[in-house]
Amino acid sequence: MVSRFDGKGFALLCDSSDCLRNWIRSEYDLDRVVRPGDPVFLIFDEACREKVVLFLDEVRARGIAFNWELVVLLPGGPAAMNFASVRMEDRILIVGAETRHSTIRLMEEMLKLNTDQSNQLRRLMKDFQVAASQQEERDRGTYSELTRLNNQLAVMQRELINKNHALAQLDQQKNYFLGMAAHDLRAPLATIVSYCEYLMDTERKHTEEEDLELVRTIRKSSEFMLALIDDLLDISKIESGHLHLNRQPVRLPEFLAGVVRTNLPAGQKKGVEIRQTADGLLPEAVDWDYEKMQQVMNNLIGNAVKFSHPAGTVTVRVSAGSSRLEIRVEDQGDGLPEGVLEQLFQPFSKGSRLGTQGEKGTGLGLAIARRIVEAHGGTIGAENIPDGGTRFVVCLPLPGPGSRADSQTNPA
Repeated sequence: MVSRFDGKGFALLCDSSDCLRNWIRSEYDLDRVVRPGDPVFLIFDEACREKVVLFLDEVRARGIAFNWELVVLLPGGPAAMNFASVRMEDRILIVGAETRHSTIRLMEEMLKLNTDQSNQLRRLMKDFQVAASQQEERDRGTYSELTRLNNQLAVMQRELINKNHALAQLDQQKNYFLGMAAHDLRAPLATIVSYCEYLMDTERKHTEEEDLELVRTIRKSSEFMLALIDDLLDISKIESGHLHLNRQPVRLPEFLAGVVRTNLPAGQKKGVEIRQTADGLLPEAVDWDYEKMQQVMNNLIGNAVKFSHPAGTVTVRVSAGSSRLEIRVEDQGDGLPEGVLEQLFQPFSKGSRLGTQGEKGTGLGLAIARRIVEAHGGTIGAENIPDGGTRFVVCLPLPGPGSRADSQTNPA
């Protein structure tokens, strides 16, 4: 194993035939192993001798070489050292030390020698120090750039992992959606086929009331499938990032009255009263996508009716602060079972249960409602009411002075 040595160095002169001429300094007893007249290659590990040849070729071609790392065969084993060299007429001075800075220090020490090579060594030292400084500057720049690129690569790798994870989740969710949709469509389709075959049976005795009841069931099953397909298309567009809001000034009192009126027939059919109340003064207009917010409110009120008992009450309570509007939809049903609240707004969640009279939902309505509310900059949540029932709370930002909704409702 090649290791770093600890702080010493050596200097030697070799002739034009790459043989050792004499040792100027040796701190490793190399002068006992390689003597004058021996090839200088004997100092180096055999595996790096081709690199030594390139090192000496550079000295002969340029007159100087520095910052070469070569492996030396020290008595304690091979060690990687830093080398510099200079050509002096027909001789080559080779200096090896622990690091680039150690090589410089060894050069400085040799300059103190009173030899006829001192002036040339000083020139070498000056060139070497300038080159070493330039090399250090380049190394710092290279290190900084490599660090930046490495950090950028790490960020990209994390993003790629997250995106792959998200894609895997979406793929799993897609398969789950398809499985649930196929499951939910199978029963009504089977009912429709069966009842149609029954109606087409010419050998049985038909009564108008029986046939009408079968047609009602077919219609009910068809309406459920149509609602499921509509919700699947909606959630598909939303999950793929294609939820676009057509914001416009919406007159709030008329909007609230309209969604309550739309749900009155379903409430009356079940014997559930739907009330609307306002806590304090409400703004005249809000900046919403009318159809999508209507979809949210119809879903919340429809759910409240579905989970209410006959003679129960659904209350739509609206209040406004300085910057936010709060809409509460409360029912008097049985409340939400434990473990349902945290999954309630996920597609096909455990919250997709039958109503108090067996009414079935698509399991996608609340997931769609959450995404629409969040696209408007708001939040939606649910909680059980201590006295019984469930409360859904929608918080939405209000338009500030000078906004489109404000200016159209209250023209200057």
